[in-house]
Amino acid sequence: MKPLTIIPVQPEEIGDVAAFIAAGYYDDVFFKWTVPSDEERLQIVTDYYKVYLNAKGCISHVAKSHEGEILGATVWLPHDVDGSIYDDIDQVAGLYAPNFRAVADSSHYSEPAIEPFYQLVGVVTSQNARGMGIGAKLLGHQLEILDAKGIPTYLEASTPYNGGGIYGKFGYQPVGELMHFAKNAVLYPLYRPAKKKSVMEFGGYDWLVLEEEADNYLLISKDVLEPAIYHEKFEPVLWNECSIRKYLNDVFLGTFSKAERERILESPFKVDGNPWFSTATGGMSIDPVFLLSVEEVIQYFGDSGQLKNPTNPFEIDDSFNEERAATLPDGTPARWLLRTPGKTSDFTCTVTNGGKISISGDFVNRASTPLFQVGIRPAIRLKKEGDAKNDFNQPFWA
Repeated sequence: MKPLTIIPVQPEEIGDVAAFIAAGYYDDVFFKWTVPSDEERLQIVTDYYKVYLNAKGCISHVAKSHEGEILGATVWLPHDVDGSIYDDIDQVAGLYAPNFRAVADSSHYSEPAIEPFYQLVGVVTSQNARGMGIGAKLLGHQLEILDAKGIPTYLEASTPYNGGGIYGKFGYQPVGELMHFAKNAVLYPLYRPAKKKSVMEFGGYDWLVLEEEADNYLLISKDVLEPAIYHEKFEPVLWNECSIRKYLNDVFLGTFSKAERERILESPFKVDGNPWFSTATGGMSIDPVFLLSVEEVIQYFGDSGQLKNPTNPFEIDDSFNEERAATLPDGTPARWLLRTPGKTSDFTCTVTNGGKISISGDFVNRASTPLFQVGIRPAIRLKKEGDAKNDFNQPFWA
């Protein structure tokens, strides 16, 4: 294979890159439906990709030969891209604007019910460079960057997905419903969680890195550290009042040295209700140590679309069960507690021994038995440098 370089698209290259992508998609069955006119397709799709490439938050790369020839290109958009781009697409699409709008509207129903994520909206290699692995190198380049940040990705393939090919190689799985527009115009929504399984040691515990920012990590314990109950008695209770929150931010936090505690940042978040049942919310919470919510488990361990479109009235049971399953340090399978309330606020959601997400939940005071272990996987946000100035001289619960 000839030497190549993968670099970000520069502003002055946007026109050339857009034209390169449009040429690659000229005979694509989906774009032939979107713009049926052979005479107009190349220009409209070029202008369409110019809108994407100029959008705020767009990430795009090209693979270039040693001589500077473009051999491949990828285009990614953030999930919360400014909606005004669709007005711009209407302008460039002209007569065919309703087709592009239909795709955008359908995407909002098929995309994952989590955030943030990036969507791959274009990947093309030149005709004379196909079969050389350039598309895989481009995808792998950006996925490595997003994996380090703990950001999942989504795409809508225009060819049937059977679990193989380039997308299967990188771990994409079907999510949501197929998007049918015409007999030969079908999109296949695919989702890939961030590969965040690197392990680091801190404070005497092993942690999975869920997300990496410029100055901090989001971590969750690799194991279910110990058996625990969510709340000391059976009664309606939300995260900001439950017993386990006090334990985590008093006893558990106290197992770290003062220097270690100064690196653990306080994390603010909204105390949300249950995504399937009408449980109350509890305002805001700010905690150094916390449990993940149902939505965060979906975000960081994988999304099959069942959160938005349930196939079971009580739990999420999908291809990501293995990613979510955990054990006690001695290898005993165990459920782990989430901070999301269950079907009522005297229940709490859990991840089961087998990695299913119990949305209906279990009693808040459910205790472990030899045959039914349930415990905690604490989460923390850890500053990379030990110069955080959190004041832990006073008990958090004082």
